[in-house]
Amino acid sequence: MRMESIVYVGPKDVKRDTVTGSRLVFPRLKPIEVSAEQAAMLLRFEQVFLPQAALKAFLEAEKANEKALEEAKAMADAEAKLRQEALDMTVTIDGDVVDLSKMAGPKLATWVESVEGLDVEAKGPQEPMPDYRKRVRDAVRALDDV
Repeated sequence: MRMESIVYVGPKDVKRDTVTGSRLVFPRLKPIEVSAEQAAMLLRFEQVFLPQAALKAFLEAEKANEKALEEAKAMADAEAKLRQEALDMTVTIDGDVVDLSKMAGPKLATWVESVEGLDVEAKGPQEPMPDYRKRVRDAVRALDDV
């Protein structure tokens, strides 16, 4: 009887053979020798079983996929952080934290006038309030950087 080595590459730690009826237990990524008939039946499930010769290529591809997923997650996290920073309307003046998004237009205009050294042009009639808040926020933050 001819034997072949095959490897279980599925998601579980171990896989019990229910396809051929042998009830063999396949630990993940460990080659197991089975008869040629059993190998032919199991290898039809390409996402679950591979010939031992294909294991190295599978592991390299899996490592590349993991690296790509990590890079994509890092990029998504960085983008989310940038979006969150862009939406943050809090500023610190003399140790007091002020949330500009909670101020109505007239209150914000009065507050801008009360901040010493802040040179922000008044809100124009066509300028949306969120844009004005961003201008004020950026001016206050620039004042802190100086």
